[in-house]
Amino acid sequence: TLTGVSPRYGTVTGGTPVTFSGTNFPTDTSLYTITLDGIDCPVDSATSTSVTCTTGDRPGLIATKTEIFIDG
Repeated sequence: TLTGVSPRYGTVTGGTPVTFSGTNFPTDTSLYTITLDGIDCPVDSATSTSVTCTTGDRPGLIATKTEIFIDG
């Protein structure tokens, strides 16, 4: 269950760590595929209550979209 995202906004140059908070997350970082605004956000760490990824740079203003896929 996802309960929060912090921070809500980052820079267009990327490099912003984003933490998703919640419950019952898998701890294996290889199970996650996260994209923010269509740009890959590689997972740096995962616990049962949070997952953190680092944003990539984006080419300007694009439609906002967050996708989190967990294998299995």
